[in-house]
Amino acid sequence: MSANTPAQAGEGQIKELIFYSNYNDPIDVSSACIELNYYESILDDSVRFNATFADTGYRKGDENGSGVFEKDDINMTSGEQVDIKIEDGFGTELKFKENNQLRINGDPSASSEDVNKVVFSVDMYSKECIDNVNASNYVYGRYDGKITDSVTDILRGCLKTPKNIIVDPGFNTYSFLGHSEKSFYLCTLLAKKCVPDIKNAFGNLAGYLFYETYEGFQFRSIDMLFMQQPKKKLIYNQLIGEIPPGYDGKILTYSFVGSVNLDNAIQTGAMTRARQQRFNSRTKGYDENSYDSESTYFEDNNGGKERPVIAKGTKIQESVTRQFSGRSADDGILPPGLKLSEQIPKSRKPNFNMNEIVRQSTMRYNQLFSHKLSIAIPGDFSLRAGDLIYCDFPEVSGKTSRVVSQKVGGIYMIADVCHRLTKNSCYTRLNLVRDSIYRKPFK
Repeated sequence: MSANTPAQAGEGQIKELIFYSNYNDPIDVSSACIELNYYESILDDSVRFNATFADTGYRKGDENGSGVFEKDDINMTSGEQVDIKIEDGFGTELKFKENNQLRINGDPSASSEDVNKVVFSVDMYSKECIDNVNASNYVYGRYDGKITDSVTDILRGCLKTPKNIIVDPGFNTYSFLGHSEKSFYLCTLLAKKCVPDIKNAFGNLAGYLFYETYEGFQFRSIDMLFMQQPKKKLIYNQLIGEIPPGYDGKILTYSFVGSVNLDNAIQTGAMTRARQQRFNSRTKGYDENSYDSESTYFEDNNGGKERPVIAKGTKIQESVTRQFSGRSADDGILPPGLKLSEQIPKSRKPNFNMNEIVRQSTMRYNQLFSHKLSIAIPGDFSLRAGDLIYCDFPEVSGKTSRVVSQKVGGIYMIADVCHRLTKNSCYTRLNLVRDSIYRKPFK
């Protein structure tokens, strides 16, 4: 085992970084790793690592041996197993081994090279990324019932993952055929069709996210994620080393990446109205109706207190700015039931209700990224993609006594998280998003 620097707040520890080469014995290369980045995202179906190493040309036993290695020593190739164990300065330990093992994605790539050393990096991802493209794991057969149950069946039965599967309860059913699709692709496709099982959701709310975190695979409703309690309460101030009472930690740096983009809000229908038009083969006519994005804003399923108001005085927010069309109604397609007598009574009902789902999920995805914020904090491995964070920032004001900003502070969802470890530091970078404005009180 390689020697490691004791972990402290703001520092981290690479306790194990073991490569299982196809040509050599396993080797722990943690002492040669000069930077390790761990990534999670609500838009990524795998966790990912990037490790950077310095190859100085020395060997153990050399006259000037430094205990590091040359990459030729282990002859790494794509797809090889990697075990990682890391710990932050607060004692939170993450283990990626056995059922949670990683695999190398691509051969090591050199970023700089001279006569004294070569700096190269290695990308890694979950083993399921390899299993996903194995034809023996493709999705075949017919699926009926709730979409959330089908996702669990696909991940467990087709992908054969032993990892935890965290699924938010869903409301709607959907019958479909596997058509030899990959598991990740099909789960992502089903996420756009799923309605959460909460009061008044059908016809107003839709949209799930499929992604992976350290806890396992997540199939989560955007609205249910916003109903969670914030995991941490953080504040930005200029007092060195001081954390005010009631807060869990300090924000070291922050930047607001952007707020509502008018063109995007209009073109996607995220802040306006959308119209659904489709041909009904049973009635031989067109079905048409409109939907107001305001219906997606409940009291407890949003990050902020209010829906943003855009282009006041132009009436654009009350107008139809996006139309969904081109797909026929699917009445009578794959009616549920094993017998004809069970299927016939249900054959006049749509298998998938586009009017109540398609626009809602499209709007919800675009609303989620309306307001974006990036912060850096001391390394904290307890934070996951999809968690909520409560952030407070000082109000920009000429007042002698500063108060927290009511406009930009409050609840945000972690869209992306990167934990960065070096030889003497550990920091966490969070990309945060939310769908509405103004600070809700912390509960």
